[in-house]
Formats: sequence, C-alpha cells, structure tokens
Amino acid sequence: MERVIIAGLSVAALRRGVGDHTARHAHSVGQLAWASEGALELEADDRRVLLPAGCVGWIPPGMPHGARYHGELRGWSLQLGLDGMAALPPELGVWRASPLLQGVFLRLGAWPASAGDEAARRLVAVLADELTWAEPYPASLAWPAHPALRKLAEALLGDPSRDWDLQRWADHIGMSRRSLIRHFRAETGMGVAEWRERLRMLRARALLAEGRSVSYCAAELAYASSSAFIVAFRRCFGETPGRYLSA
Repeated sequence: MERVIIAGLSVAALRRGVGDHTARHAHSVGQLAWASEGALELEADDRRVLLPAGCVGWIPPGMPHGARYHGELRGWSLQLGLDGMAALPPELGVWRASPLLQGVFLRLGAWPASAGDEAARRLVAVLADELTWAEPYPASLAWPAHPALRKLAEALLGDPSRDWDLQRWADHIGMSRRSLIRHFRAETGMGVAEWRERLRMLRARALLAEGRSVSYCAAELAYASSSAFIVAFRRCFGETPGRYLSA
C-alpha cells in the first residue's frame, strides 16, 4: 500500500514473488526503487535494465515500461513529484546504493507518524545528494530502434547463448554486414559481440537472483566452463558471482 510522506513523495513496499510480472504502464511522476533481495527487470522501448539487490533504479515520469521479477523481490519504491529530483536522467538508470542511500529507503519505509514535513524534506535532500554521487551500475542495455536490428536483439533476448558470426546475423535480418556493424553501434553504443555479452550478464544476474548456481548459469549461457563465466561476470560487474551471492 502506498503511503504519502509529504506532498510529492510517497513510499510503497516492493513485495513480489518468483515469476511475477507487470504489464506495460507509465507513472505521472518519477519512481525510484531499491531492491534489498531478488531482482527487478525493467523494459522500455529503448532500454532494458536489471535492478539487482543492493542497487537503486530510476523510472522517469511518463515512460511506458513493463517489469519482471526474479527471486523473492523485496525493497521499497518511491514516487517522486519533487523539484529537487529534476536532475535525474530522462532514461532508465541504475546505481549502486551506498549504505546511506539504503538507509534513506529504510527510514522512509518506516517513516514515523510523528515526524514533520521539515524532517522529510531534510531526508529528501540527503537522497538527492546520494543519488548525485552514486556510482552507475553496468546493468543497463540500450535497445535498437531499427526493425531489422530489433529482430536481432529479440532473437538474442530469447536465446542469449546464440553465437552467430556477423555475416550470419546480417543474412538473418536482411542487412549487409557493413550496415549491421555501423547501425548497431550507432544505436546501442556497442558492437554486437559486446552487446550480447552484456545481455548474457544481465541474464546471469537474474538467474542468480532466482537461486541458480554458478555452474547452471555457465551452462545456460553457453560459457565453456564455470571459470570462463566467472571471469566474464567479474569483468562486467567488478565482483565474482560468489561475492555477489554472499553480499
């Protein structure tokens, strides 16, 4: 149940089970979500984001998006219609949550009825500062808009282990190899191989949130061994799967 803290700020608990999903919708105000357990997967027209435990995600006002939930999702969601949040980006975003930032969510989730508006505004100022300094987390993936490139992206989303060379992909989507390379990088900021690797890593985080083992993730995502998967995971996220699971 959503609870109003002050005008322009309300809080609601995130409580979702394995396999739950939310159909496309949009909020009139911005939304910040912090996951303490599980993972939240967000998809919009131009971007996919995975919000794992220990991170904060941002959904801009008016942006149509859908959501899927991995593991037992727990956390808090803030609805923000405050001028102090105007500096947040116009696209989906995700950042590492500092201990102080996590504490702000916990405090707002258990906001005492006796607290006044001024106390809430001071806490919002702390929230804004912490978001300004927060470290971006590599759990966001740009989604191509060109229909042919989107066909490639959707194919990989359905099977991220698919390891075709560029010529085969070009033939599959009806585009020349040179055009594929040029347009894919222009729309996503990555080459196809790098983009596929990031997609596999986001899928890995979702699988780990569901309680899957490292060996299962390695096999599911077509890595040659668990060791190769761990190296790729650490290269992307700066930590091993074991450290992530023990956090």
